[in-house]
Amino acid sequence: MKVKELMEELDQIAPFAESESWDNTGLLVGDMQDEVTGILTTLDCAKETVDEAISKGANVIIAHHPLIFAKMGAVVESGIGRIVRQLIRNDINLIAMHTNLDHQPDGVSHMIAEKLGYTDTEVLISNERDYKKLRVTVPKSSAEQLKKDLAAAGAGNQGEYSECFFEHPITGQFRPSEGADPHIGASGRLEHVEEYMIEAIFEVQDENKVIQALLQSHPYEEPAYDVLSLKLPSDKGLGVSFDFNGSLMQLASLIEEKTGTPIINMVAADQNQISKVGIIGGSGMSYVEEAFGQGIDVLVTGDVKYHEAYDAKLAGRNIIDGGHYMESVMAEGLKALIEDRMTVEVQATEVSTNPFAD
Repeated sequence: MKVKELMEELDQIAPFAESESWDNTGLLVGDMQDEVTGILTTLDCAKETVDEAISKGANVIIAHHPLIFAKMGAVVESGIGRIVRQLIRNDINLIAMHTNLDHQPDGVSHMIAEKLGYTDTEVLISNERDYKKLRVTVPKSSAEQLKKDLAAAGAGNQGEYSECFFEHPITGQFRPSEGADPHIGASGRLEHVEEYMIEAIFEVQDENKVIQALLQSHPYEEPAYDVLSLKLPSDKGLGVSFDFNGSLMQLASLIEEKTGTPIINMVAADQNQISKVGIIGGSGMSYVEEAFGQGIDVLVTGDVKYHEAYDAKLAGRNIIDGGHYMESVMAEGLKALIEDRMTVEVQATEVSTNPFAD
């Protein structure tokens, strides 16, 4: 397997196009034509991580956090430049899967929940996706063939279902001009035709293919159609939620026990039992309004600032700050996702990159 082929498989796990616009994901260091000898998954790529990859015979490191993020004016033997030079000297490829992995239903937040023993999770804050919707009229006799051709071009796919069309009978009228070559009727005469209105959604990137299929399949010289823009909730998004029966302290103890990382801080806004937990791996406090709007009783996240905690307490919201490094469980989680798709040597890092650890 070449790195290019690996990237195509990783794109199926967490499409790189679903990364945030400010993010830096994909192949950051390396060569798409390199043969993959082994993969090492990790939260961060540190000097020690590269040493580990070399010792384990892995020439691909897949990190959650992009090593190259801020603008680099020089690549020298210090700081991030030192790691980049080490990667290049040893022919190690570095791939970043950051916000694209965060936004998957089985992504980083789910991996944290799974580590706690909760595999039955739901997406906490659903993403909205841009779609297009085709609305076209067609003679009843041509409706089935048109739907078949549109489906082949990508129209009518919704989640796990294909060929999803909506139709209803209508009556169309038209008067062909003297220069027209009508499929039905005669030039200069007003015609009334039994037609169907057919509707289907499709991916934005498939618009040209769908319209081409429509024009080639439709029997009319100038078919009447509309293309509408839609925003629909998807099955992907940020964070996860799951049902829990216990106290805030019991949840905090479970996190420490299962992840091996201490709780940084906790906002105990009330003493009620917890029935629904929300997790946003990394820094999730900027999404606190949307998260609690989903009916959770506590948000588990990291990097909670003093004033964010203070505001949460005033609002009666429970917060557990498990630290940003809680995301390190993704090394094992991503390893499992890769092994489910391909037969390639994958190892999860054994190196701690926690900057707060001894």
